[in-house]
Amino acid sequence: QDAPRPTQVPGADCMGSMVHAAPGEWCGKKKGTDGRSSCLSQYELNYMEEHASELEKGLAAIAVPGCFPHGVSVATMGYFRTGSTLLYNVARLWAALGAGRGLVSGFGCRDPVALGIGVKGTSTARCSLVCKDHETKSGVAGRSTVMLMSRRDPYESVCSRKLMDIWCRLRQKGRKTQASKEEKAALHAKCIVDPALEAVEAQTQCKELMEMQANIYMQRQAKGQTIAYDVLLSDYETSPKEPVREIAKAMGICPEAYNDPGLINLVVSMGQHLHAKPDQEMGITQMHDVHTDKQRNAKCLALPKMMRGDPQCAEWMAANASAAANSILRMLLAKPSDKEK
Repeated sequence: QDAPRPTQVPGADCMGSMVHAAPGEWCGKKKGTDGRSSCLSQYELNYMEEHASELEKGLAAIAVPGCFPHGVSVATMGYFRTGSTLLYNVARLWAALGAGRGLVSGFGCRDPVALGIGVKGTSTARCSLVCKDHETKSGVAGRSTVMLMSRRDPYESVCSRKLMDIWCRLRQKGRKTQASKEEKAALHAKCIVDPALEAVEAQTQCKELMEMQANIYMQRQAKGQTIAYDVLLSDYETSPKEPVREIAKAMGICPEAYNDPGLINLVVSMGQHLHAKPDQEMGITQMHDVHTDKQRNAKCLALPKMMRGDPQCAEWMAANASAAANSILRMLLAKPSDKEK
């Protein structure tokens, strides 16, 4: 069952520059090109100019009062290397189209109430927020109007960690003293050549990602809220229009806008451009490097079998990282709350 659609907050129009508590590096804090949102990239502005006739109907629809829920706060979340940055950019672009110069957006989610966003009676009530993070900080889990999640084939996420050399590192948890540089180096050198140790590393990384997902879901549910939409990264490749549409729907945008072919094509094109040229306008997109099948095949072919050696990880992998198949989340949900004790 769908969650109630977010509705706009009453009040006067708001400009992102009025959200003084938002980080200075976030887009929307400064004026954009030709009066547009500074959360629009140059690629997006160029696309809109080149496809103006195709976008005319959709842009008119999203500008109709009540179509975009002004005052909405959207937290885009995901465990490491899931495509959460793509999710963030899809939400950012939809919000930039709907909220215009009333949007502030960036990495590191903040309590929207502390920013004055969506708070009736404040000058910033009708400003809107889109943020990206990997954990729910204070006020975010309970006060974000919408929380979106991303997930990915766990093998690809764990492989990305290996390709980034976040691999075979000595973990400090439970230790009374910090490991020496020599101890860390020795463990790393042994792990990367010992299949048994590397299998443990792969399984540990998998369960650490499961724990990240579980914590986000649990913290949201503990506040009586839900995850509005959890997108699988591969869906952007097999049927890109569907997640683009569902993200807008979850944000509370009206059907006349999220079903418009021109707007959908714009958002899909933005995602494809990000993948092709991730290093452009990173201040707006928060994008980082992307890994290729060639890189994965060169370094990670043994990982799937290693990861499936752990039953919890194997179940999660078989379900494409679905939260329903996350045994750590099930364990957390099964624990009685403090009120029930």
